[in-house]
Amino acid sequence: MSAKTPFGAAAFATLLALLAIVGSILASSGLPAGVFLQPYGLPAENFVRGINEHNAATLFFFASDTLFPLSYLLVFVGLYAATAERGGLYARVALGAGVLTALLDVTENALFISLALLAYNGVPAAEPPLLLVYALTTLKWTAAFATFYAFALVFPRGTWFEWLIAALMLAFPLFGALSVAQPALIVWRGLFMLGGMILLGVYFVLRYRAAE
Repeated sequence: MSAKTPFGAAAFATLLALLAIVGSILASSGLPAGVFLQPYGLPAENFVRGINEHNAATLFFFASDTLFPLSYLLVFVGLYAATAERGGLYARVALGAGVLTALLDVTENALFISLALLAYNGVPAAEPPLLLVYALTTLKWTAAFATFYAFALVFPRGTWFEWLIAALMLAFPLFGALSVAQPALIVWRGLFMLGGMILLGVYFVLRYRAAE
């Protein structure tokens, strides 16, 4: 396999991940005030109302959110390609945690999509099993923290840009732990992911151009 291939593929996956984020924002933007498509930190009835009254928007949101974990999983593969030689076991642990993150994410999405499909076909959605929902999302984010934590420790640091990416990846699990103690900060986790995807996209393009 050409040295360019994993970085070109990862750059493309990063672009799709960013487009998925834009799609999710667009799906949410037309909803009435107080109606949300995910239940975190909200009264359960607000989430159920969003599914029952706006099931088409809910399905569009989760169409985008289906593309997102598929894409960031391939971004993690690109990070593995960048760190495997230097990182060895740590890089493998990071990739394994990344695979687990994506699996938990699509499992969480499957629950929401199933509720939305019921509503779309005329069966009103009931209150979801919130304990399961919160457990899945907590496990998903914890796996994501572990992924970036391990990748950060072995990420190349030959340039100031690589130092910046490594520092931000290391800050992500630290901020994540803080958001467990301060749930109001949970929403800001997404900004780390958005900013990180942009930086990693640039990084993969640079690595693609530099590869023989």
